Amino acid sequence: MIFLGEQLKRLRKEMKLTQKELGELLDICNVGYSDYERGKAIPPIEKLIKLAEIHHTTIQYIVTGEESSVVFDEKNITPFPKRLQELRIKSGITQAKIAQTLQVAEVTYQRYEYGDFEPKLDKLLKLANLFDVTVDELLGRNRT
Repeated sequence: MIFLGEQLKRLRKEMKLTQKELGELLDICNVGYSDYERGKAIPPIEKLIKLAEIHHTTIQYIVTGEESSVVFDEKNITPFPKRLQELRIKSGITQAKIAQTLQVAEVTYQRYEYGDFEPKLDKLLKLANLFDVTVDELLGRNRT
């Protein structure tokens, strides 16, 4: 995703950090971080959460550019699989229906809930829209 890479680069430069320094904060090599900025790789969920913490912003802002005044408790994060299951149950939607909406196999969606697979960013955005939550809330960040 070009926007994500450009956004990460802009945020990093605002903090006056090198790719190597930011990679160290994320516990990855600078080439791994560079791939995020160049759009060659998308950060996994745990790295998106960490990037939001480092930049003192929301994942929603990093991913979409949408500003938010919501404050999240950085110490209180619900694991993504658990949050996904909670949101699905609360909404009353079946795993099969969500899988159909995401255009993935039902077993693939089930593996998201079991924590075996992580959805790609486009699927995360669809899930956030489906459940009418921010990406941050979907990924387990809890409001203060």
